[in-house]
Amino acid sequence: MSTAALLDVTSGPKPSRRARAAKTVNAALRGGVLAGAVAAIAWLLAVSLSATVFFVLIVATVLALIYTVVRGEKAGMGIWGLIAIAWALVLAEKWVVNENGGIIVAGAAWIGVVLGARRAGIAKKSMVLLLYPLIFLAVVIAAGESVADPWGVSWLWLLAVVVPVLGIRAVLNPRDHDTKPAAKPDPFADL
Repeated sequence: MSTAALLDVTSGPKPSRRARAAKTVNAALRGGVLAGAVAAIAWLLAVSLSATVFFVLIVATVLALIYTVVRGEKAGMGIWGLIAIAWALVLAEKWVVNENGGIIVAGAAWIGVVLGARRAGIAKKSMVLLLYPLIFLAVVIAAGESVADPWGVSWLWLLAVVVPVLGIRAVLNPRDHDTKPAAKPDPFADL
């Protein structure tokens, strides 16, 4: 028996296009949710660390003020340069992390969707479909809203990334709602 004949015997039926698409969408959703969850946890940790650093910097500023008052003219001004640099870094970090959390997490979720779809074997001709967040971008721009904060909430970008994948998953994996549970006998029928 030839090798090709053995492959035909052991391979079984090929999955349908719908089944392959459902597998790809499920993997893309898993990748997006996993990457989004990791990014959200990292964002929460960064925000909490930022609050701690902010508090420590307030204490350091007060201590530098006391040091300057106690030392008088002998106090070096280099400490105030360091404090100024630290405040600039903390304020920049607060702006980047706190103000753009939704965009950061949505970007990570979209990368997870793309990587999940690629790992599941999405066809190269279908890769362009993974640019679907651009539709939401076009809606935001057409509405004249801020791209960074559409309708005042940057977290809408996360919904723009995850919800379309959930919708496609619902279309490809429909639940059978037509089946009715078995009717239970009426306990009061004999009365």
